[in-house]
Amino acid sequence: MTGLNPSAAAQDPIPVLGLAATPLVPESDAVLDELVFDAVSRALREAGIRKQEIGLSVTASLDIYDGRSISSGLTNAASGGYLAQSYRIEGDAGQAIVHAAQTIAAGDADLTLAVGVYNPEVSAPDRRAFLQQISNHGFEPHFDRPVGLSAEAVFGLHAGYAVDSGALTEERLAELAAAEISRGAGRPRAARTAVTSVDVAASAPVNGVLRELMLPAEATGAVAVVLGSLGRSRRALHPRAVITGWGQATSDTTAGGQWLTDPAAAARRAGWEAYRRAGLTEPGEQVGAAELSAATPALLAPTVDALGLAKGDTVINPSGGVASCFPGVANGALRLLEAVEWLEGNGGRAVSHSTDLLTGPVAETATVLVLEGV
Repeated sequence: MTGLNPSAAAQDPIPVLGLAATPLVPESDAVLDELVFDAVSRALREAGIRKQEIGLSVTASLDIYDGRSISSGLTNAASGGYLAQSYRIEGDAGQAIVHAAQTIAAGDADLTLAVGVYNPEVSAPDRRAFLQQISNHGFEPHFDRPVGLSAEAVFGLHAGYAVDSGALTEERLAELAAAEISRGAGRPRAARTAVTSVDVAASAPVNGVLRELMLPAEATGAVAVVLGSLGRSRRALHPRAVITGWGQATSDTTAGGQWLTDPAAAARRAGWEAYRRAGLTEPGEQVGAAELSAATPALLAPTVDALGLAKGDTVINPSGGVASCFPGVANGALRLLEAVEWLEGNGGRAVSHSTDLLTGPVAETATVLVLEGV
């Protein structure tokens, strides 16, 4: 195999050997294990790897979304974890990918698999209220829950703060959202069609200055990623990219106030850890594209700045980002997939950033991956 020669400065480079997604749709009639099996089997076929060769399988899902306790018991066999090493991450798939990469870097496995699955047990028309109720339960029970805090409330407070401070206007928020949505429109995984800023401003109010089309475009489905060591990867069929760096960090709680004044703090810490591993010193000049999980237009600039991408020619969200498609806890794997597809058409380096969005920028866990083309 050629092309599996990442930058010499990178520590523990991990090739991406297989990458597949189910159709990402507003509502799926498939059950969880069907979605997981579909994505995993296709990713394994792409890599030319049999299920029994996988040393570790990591699933990203949440019981409360899945509508049953120990829901990973249903998906474990479909993810290749039956009678094998496996565990579940109750968070974004980006965390599952980091865990899978760390296992290979530690020498504990030559092949690992990470899969995120999202198909809440509630119909699409009722999903937004359902998700915000779950979000409210994620906040501190004595002070935050009684006042009705949720991810949408926090996003609204931050967007209002940005407008009141003069950093943005409501018109600019609508323009940014329309640009993201329209950039992704027409792509195979887009959950929204092209819109104008007038359409965005006229969409249903959510919280404060935020409108419905300024929030992530909800979708359901599963995305699977097969990773391998450099040695094992040279026998794979079609390596897609190489992960040269990764980082993970968690932000402060509500009381600290960082979610309002520095909402991308976790992304900053995760990013610079990923850059250190990848040997990057000037990401704005060294990264060609970035797939970011900015949940609202007000969070886009802080995230770009936190990741050191404000200066340079980095293409931000070539797929339209989460404004175009957001498959819940499978989002981290989708952002990786979109970044890899950009690399396959352009080469160079790309960055993938994701968060779980369960409680917005409050106590969020952010992951950042640095990728190189093959």
